[in-house]
Amino acid sequence: MSIFTTLNPFRLMGTANPSFEGAGRGRRLRNFFAPRVHINKAIERAGPTLIARARWLYENDGYCGNAVEQWASDAVGDGIKPRPKIKDKKLKAALVDLFWRWTEEADADGMTDYYGLQAKAAREAYLAGECFFRIRARRPGDMHTVPFQLQFHDAEMLDHSYSERLSNGNFVRAGIEFDAIGRRVAYHFWRWHPNDDVPMGATNGRERVRVPAEEVIHVIESRQGSQVRGVPRVARVLVKIFGLEMYDDAELERKKTAALFTAFLIGRGENPITEDEDEDEDGNIVAGMEPGATIDLGDDKDIKFAQPADVGGSYEPFQYRNLLKISAGLGIPYAYLTGDVTKGNFSNVRTDIIRYRRRVSQWQNHVLIFQLCRAVWVQFVERAYMAGLIDLPGYDKDPTPYWAAEHLPPRQEWIDPAKDVKAEKEAMDAGLKSRTQAVAERGYDREALDDEIAEERADEKARGLDFRQAVAPAAPPASAGEDQGEEEDAPESDGEKDAA
Repeated sequence: MSIFTTLNPFRLMGTANPSFEGAGRGRRLRNFFAPRVHINKAIERAGPTLIARARWLYENDGYCGNAVEQWASDAVGDGIKPRPKIKDKKLKAALVDLFWRWTEEADADGMTDYYGLQAKAAREAYLAGECFFRIRARRPGDMHTVPFQLQFHDAEMLDHSYSERLSNGNFVRAGIEFDAIGRRVAYHFWRWHPNDDVPMGATNGRERVRVPAEEVIHVIESRQGSQVRGVPRVARVLVKIFGLEMYDDAELERKKTAALFTAFLIGRGENPITEDEDEDEDGNIVAGMEPGATIDLGDDKDIKFAQPADVGGSYEPFQYRNLLKISAGLGIPYAYLTGDVTKGNFSNVRTDIIRYRRRVSQWQNHVLIFQLCRAVWVQFVERAYMAGLIDLPGYDKDPTPYWAAEHLPPRQEWIDPAKDVKAEKEAMDAGLKSRTQAVAERGYDREALDDEIAEERADEKARGLDFRQAVAPAAPPASAGEDQGEEEDAPESDGEKDAA
């Protein structure tokens, strides 16, 4: 054996990946078998089961259901509204007004408006990992505004198991058709929901409908390269949530059993408890005991009560630690998930909320706004122009200036209003933030807000009102050494000048 072989540390360690402990095959990792499979194959095999279990937890587990609703509320709220970047104010106002009127007719099912569909998308994308909107063109007479609507489809409407090579050279993967260079060209939806009954009289039964990709909006949080279908957010903690749900049910049953008045009679002789009771089919005496009753056992009898083991003081910390892990996996702060605000001080809770809001903002901009809101706005502008409902100069030559728009998410409530508003004003005074940016962060359009303020103040002036004076801060009290008459020489406030 050479000196090099003797001193070679890689030979001595005897492992295929000596530089990475996590790739070793020692005692600690002996049972750690991570499958080497791409996410697309994993979703094709496990997707329907994951979605079904996620839906069950949403409907039956309070924590999971609350997490989904909390996410949809924070991501959408009252709605993510477009703010077109058109410089012509009159044209911009006309386009926005037409959009507001269209939102009332946006839902093909007629159950909600466009912002309600956004909430559905956020809820479904979090719960099932994805959702779809089919763009349904309408005749001009079918609607009062822009003739198109959005039809919502949940994840099950696209078959995870449908994959094949087509005769035209395209291939289908998990229900989505791709061309030779990997572009999405169509979606093969079920005509009817696969887990629901086919309507009576329907002759087409279980068949798929090919819908061109330009007529479909796919909302999905894609976390890996080439990922074609979504994964439920709850998948990472699904086993933990279900296990905790079963444990909690078992603990509840144990408490109910322990609360029963259960006794065991020991000894011989007649039983006065059951002398007047009925018999079952086998002739055995059937006796019942009422809670809190005092029973005369007669002579030669002894009684012993059941004493179920108590879980002791471990129940609360066990629940807390598991809920912490679940909240981390779901991306929801512990206080939001459970409603328990006693576990941290203000600073800790505030830090957690800020981190959570940053995550929500990232998802809003990278998923919901980019995939849904932006696509809907382009469709709206295109179809409004084609229907002759609005004149957009130069649109045929270059439509992109009319497609450009900011999408304003709902404002987040101040965590500490007095301090947050003061910090906001100081940032604007120091030139670190524009007023347009500050107003947009609160979910409003600065120009629309200015127009509204100007209109209100003009109306106040016409009515002889001045609400600004009513909310003006009070003057500081004079010190003991100051002349009380100096108050008469104090400068007039803006409200007093206006009144004069």
